[in-house]
Amino acid sequence: MNTIFNHTSFEPELSDAEVEETPDRDDFSESLDRLMSTNWCQCANCAGMGSIRECRCCQEIPEMESLTVSTGVGCITDHPGFRSVCLDHYVLETCYHWYNQQYGRAIQDANERYRYVAYRVLVRWVWKWLGRDIRVTLPACAVARIREQFPSADGQYMGYRDPE
Repeated sequence: MNTIFNHTSFEPELSDAEVEETPDRDDFSESLDRLMSTNWCQCANCAGMGSIRECRCCQEIPEMESLTVSTGVGCITDHPGFRSVCLDHYVLETCYHWYNQQYGRAIQDANERYRYVAYRVLVRWVWKWLGRDIRVTLPACAVARIREQFPSADGQYMGYRDPE
């Protein structure tokens, strides 16, 4: 990226692309509103999340919206496949052994293990394959339902992280 410098003030100026990406005050207020409430939720199942990025409804994600429309449900968590793919501990245990064999990530706590795998299989089910270090933000409704099914003993959750 080439940054143009304003020689009179020695401050970098934003490129046209950066100007388009910079939220104005209204967008910032709307983003903060997402963090402070669930008014943005269209499926009635979302919960408040720890970051603005995670405050997303399944109906705002085209791949999930198409799954809900095709089965006539209003939320991805009501889709018949969600329960069997993301909440069945037998399926998740089997998937965990596959991931552990491939990536060598041993997780001792059963609920943490199930949450970790549930998020991964949700991505696999909806997007099929994303590629290495490509991540998507999961909808708050799905994350909340998975956390409800497999709660953390101390009530603390990691949340979305960018690839390292």
